[in-house]
Amino acid sequence: MKTEKSDSKLVVVDYCRNCLKNLPPNAAFCDSCGGKIIKNRITFKNLLEDFNDRFLSIDGAFPKTFLALFTKPEDVIGGYINGVRKKYISAFGYFALSLSFAGIYVFVIKEYFIDDFFDEMAVPATQNQIQMNLVKKITLGLTEYQALLSILSIPIYALISRLVFWNYKQFNYLEHMVIYLYAFSHINLTFYFLVILTMWSSSLYSMFSFLAMFAYIFYTCYVLKRLYRLNIFNLILKTSLFAVIGSVFLIIISVISIAIMVKMGMFDELFESIKQAEASKA
Repeated sequence: MKTEKSDSKLVVVDYCRNCLKNLPPNAAFCDSCGGKIIKNRITFKNLLEDFNDRFLSIDGAFPKTFLALFTKPEDVIGGYINGVRKKYISAFGYFALSLSFAGIYVFVIKEYFIDDFFDEMAVPATQNQIQMNLVKKITLGLTEYQALLSILSIPIYALISRLVFWNYKQFNYLEHMVIYLYAFSHINLTFYFLVILTMWSSSLYSMFSFLAMFAYIFYTCYVLKRLYRLNIFNLILKTSLFAVIGSVFLIIISVISIAIMVKMGMFDELFESIKQAEASKA
């Protein structure tokens, strides 16, 4: 059975276009492969709907997920780990959404605010301008690669967390990755929203950037407390252990990062200014 294709409809067929199995009349999904039966031609609207279904699954789930991660993160994260997939946005969908906001944040700050931000810092005449240029270069580098740093940091934090909770069998390593996908994405979304609103003021931007570091710590502690039902003593103990193990990882990563930046020549101007200063003193 076939009919002519119209401006808005595809040719009607009695088989699944994905697996070629026969379809019952008026089927919405294929009984064999589960594929959705597409009857309309591509429009901008259904293209966005398809992107949302495959990668984000936002719809009305976004405000529900966003609010629940503040009030009952164990329902969102624990539910996803235990098989709940429709009530809230998935871990990777939420992470993809945070990366999208990160892209907007990077674009806005690079194009419109970074130069004004450093100009407002009013470098004193006695301060070495080269050092300030180095700070600006590192800030831009961290901003540009913030999404990549998030992607790389989540497996590391999940590993540290699994080591900290080695005597708890509730969640395995991959489930700890889900915890940090949600937790980091949630703080990032909140942070990006706030800093974009406050970029017009370097002081407010600096304040929110500073507070964001503590927000990551406090929110992660809050999530782990709710998921593991920790009392205050155990929470302090696990947080301290996390800090010790995390410090070791931080030292190792910092040494590697500095070595890479030196190799890339990011410190060349600073080294040259130091040599010139020493030569002038001599």
